[in-house]
Amino acid sequence: MHPNVEELTATKRRLNITIPEDIIKAETKTIYDKIRVTTKIPGFRPGKAPQSILEKRFGKNVEAEVIEKIVPQYYMSAIKEAKLEPVTYPSIEEQIELKPGEPLSFSVTVEVKPDMGEIDYEGISLKKKNYSVEDDEIDRSLTMLQENKALYSVSEDPLQEGDMSILDSNAFIDDKLEDTLTYKEYPLLIGSEEMPKDFSDALMGKKKGDTVEVKISFESDHPNKSIAGKEVIFKIEIKETKKKNLPPIDDELAKEAQCETLAELKEKIRENLDKRKESQINLEYKKEILDELLKRHNFDVPDSMVNGEIDSLIQQEKENAGRTGSAVKPDEELRAEFAEKARSNVKSVILLEAIGKNNKIEVSDADTKSAIEEIAARNNLNVEEVTKLYAVREGSMDALKSRLFADKVLDHILEKAKIEE
Repeated sequence: MHPNVEELTATKRRLNITIPEDIIKAETKTIYDKIRVTTKIPGFRPGKAPQSILEKRFGKNVEAEVIEKIVPQYYMSAIKEAKLEPVTYPSIEEQIELKPGEPLSFSVTVEVKPDMGEIDYEGISLKKKNYSVEDDEIDRSLTMLQENKALYSVSEDPLQEGDMSILDSNAFIDDKLEDTLTYKEYPLLIGSEEMPKDFSDALMGKKKGDTVEVKISFESDHPNKSIAGKEVIFKIEIKETKKKNLPPIDDELAKEAQCETLAELKEKIRENLDKRKESQINLEYKKEILDELLKRHNFDVPDSMVNGEIDSLIQQEKENAGRTGSAVKPDEELRAEFAEKARSNVKSVILLEAIGKNNKIEVSDADTKSAIEEIAARNNLNVEEVTKLYAVREGSMDALKSRLFADKVLDHILEKAKIEE
């Protein structure tokens, strides 16, 4: 077909495509033949209706069907022949119309990633980051383990921070019960971030059987639209109070963590903290590598990729705000705020992709399987749960594979970097 390709910018190409008249004619005939034998035309036997009658009645629909079928086919062939990899859907520059006895010519504009060629990543210098695991860090980890193993027992004492209250809570907006904020026998840890601080503060010092009324005004941009900008009155009844009982830090606690003795548990914690700090330092090295790559290479990136990344960052911001109950800025403000970060993120992706391609770096099925197993072990999940989580949250495993690919490329660069004292 040999499409004519024009380079409009480093990231935009125009393809001028021509579909021969005989192809259009053959496709048009096929559709009309199908109509002729499947459609009843008054006054004519099946399959005997004149072409002029069919054209008058179905002409516009046939034209649309021909265009719908052959334009995508020829576009895909043109892309393949031109060896282009569009990053978004094509933009057709004019209305496509069929003209009898003429070939069909049309132009499309597509965005592509810039041709990066060889990337300069040799000789990156990094300052060595030293680390150590201190005894107080091990003590804090033991305290966290102790907290996780805490048990709660029924108590008649006043509620203090860290205690648990079992409560019934009815919420009212303008004297009307709000069902979505009404709870029965809800277990609330005093001082936790599950509920607004004023809610927990009102329960401090209260006992079983006490009733409390709390008035909370929510911000107008609160993610929960049912309470945004409104004053909510919570009427609470404490059904039961429970005290936290911490187990002693001893060999028995160690055995619950699959260790024989407390000394063995401490050594295991030290090894885990050491690995975690080493991993964190590697992440910092990789961030510095990306910063250096961005300094060394200045290039244009497709606007569609930047806009897609901005959308992703805004979505993350909203999800984080939803978890914490914090306010969210308007989308336009967030778009302006995230524009530079999004552009840098896209540049980083393109740079790493080019380096990986040039060095034949790939993510194997074994790499993906190993990563899923590691995530499952770290979060106390099984492999099926992790796979399902990615399918729901990311839509597929592609997001995980992209992260693994970027990490492998950065490991390759890190091996070649100079780490100096």
